[in-house]
Amino acid sequence: MILDLILIFIIKTIQQCLRIMPETLQMASGESLGRLAYHLLKKRRLVAVSNLKRVFKDKDDKDIERIARGCFEKFGINFVEMLLVPYIKKDRYIERFSIENRQYIDSALENKKGILAVIFHYSNWEIMGIASSLLGHDVVVLARPLKRHIMLNNFLNRIRSSTGLKIIPNEGTGRDIMRYLKENRIVAVLADQREKRSRGVYVDFFGEKVPTNRGIAVVAMKTGAPVIPVYFVRDGFLRYRVVCNEPIDIERKGDIDELIKANLRKINAFLETIIMKAPDEWFWVHRRWGRDSKT
Repeated sequence: MILDLILIFIIKTIQQCLRIMPETLQMASGESLGRLAYHLLKKRRLVAVSNLKRVFKDKDDKDIERIARGCFEKFGINFVEMLLVPYIKKDRYIERFSIENRQYIDSALENKKGILAVIFHYSNWEIMGIASSLLGHDVVVLARPLKRHIMLNNFLNRIRSSTGLKIIPNEGTGRDIMRYLKENRIVAVLADQREKRSRGVYVDFFGEKVPTNRGIAVVAMKTGAPVIPVYFVRDGFLRYRVVCNEPIDIERKGDIDELIKANLRKINAFLETIIMKAPDEWFWVHRRWGRDSKT
């Protein structure tokens, strides 16, 4: 509890200092935080480099380090943006944010089965509430709680919720998800988190099988809810396009286990395509492929 209070005080102090800075300095502060993390968090830096080498086998060490450093810098900017978003008036959103292909969302909601919006650790996923405001529909987000830091977790969730999100813990929430879909709500789920080996379905991701949570595929197959990928494209500091994509074609006839793998593979394949467009926008520092001897 004491540690949480200290961390909350530090974050609030940073937040208020950032508010009085010009935008160029706000962005520079985020980049600097990211660079500092790149140099101080050696284990996470090694994880990022190891992950990048798995995917970009044709790149030399200099290119790999450049992408890894860019990933950390973008994460620093994301953190600063998350702290500042609550202070942007919603009537000014139109000056900073836009939405592409919202017809996929509107059309899907007409079917009254809700939407499973698959999101990723890509660009600034922390301000997904912007999508809620632009769409004019509440978005329910599943998030893994910080179990050992309850106060800090609640504080961060209040910041995330300020833009219109409803956050529920991603633990035993199957019934809640079903209820929200029956209410024709948009339920956003991070689709690129590593699942425990004992529970995960092993699905190809950049040529290697990784443990993947089966939940999205199972719920989509059971409810008929469309699965729509949604991600942000960075157009500048606190300036984004929210890109909605065509629903993924979910297969529902055949062997259940094979169907789950096939449907999860389609989600992983989509993520691969956007990562290749802007590699430094994805969060390479988490162990999506598990541990190896170097990390």
